[in-house]
Amino acid sequence: MFNGIIESIGTIQKIDIVGQSNRLYIEFDEKKFNDIKLGDSISVNGICLTIEDIRDKHLIFYTSQETNSKTNKFFCSQKVNLERSLLLGSRISGNFVFGHIDGIATLIGIQHLDESQIWQFEIPHELLIYFTPKGSVAINGVSLTVNKVLKNSIEINLIPFTLEHTALRFNNIGDLLNIEVDMLARYVHTTLNKENE
Repeated sequence: MFNGIIESIGTIQKIDIVGQSNRLYIEFDEKKFNDIKLGDSISVNGICLTIEDIRDKHLIFYTSQETNSKTNKFFCSQKVNLERSLLLGSRISGNFVFGHIDGIATLIGIQHLDESQIWQFEIPHELLIYFTPKGSVAINGVSLTVNKVLKNSIEINLIPFTLEHTALRFNNIGDLLNIEVDMLARYVHTTLNKENE
């Protein structure tokens, strides 16, 4: 489990294709991740992946066909958000993020407002039921607050700190990003539906 507070930005240096699966080689900051070991879970752009190997300043992950079919495609030289899994007793600064991607959002608008930016994302229709103003969402692993819910999209506000410390600053209009809906919203919706059956 994660909390959507990005600790470091990595760079994908190599992707080996293994049938319909992949092996990712991600260059990372050893000083920030000096306590990791094989088998640890790392959030990579919001996807919970297991460290398969650590070699020459690279984290190596295997992504299965199932993972590849549900998430945005990785590419070489891509900057990715990295977060270690939570420790018991840690302060929760964002929201609970499980690393299980629900769908892919399209960045369709960027509006500058003072030093912040308002980003608009087109959301898959079947996921819109989980969004509410002031609710949470994880976009490429970054915990964010929903400002507005529109007919087919949501708006979020990116403050300067978030833009500076995450790989979101490398994104442009038209890009596809991984989204994970707020788990509490999912549970509430599921419970209410069961009560109405």
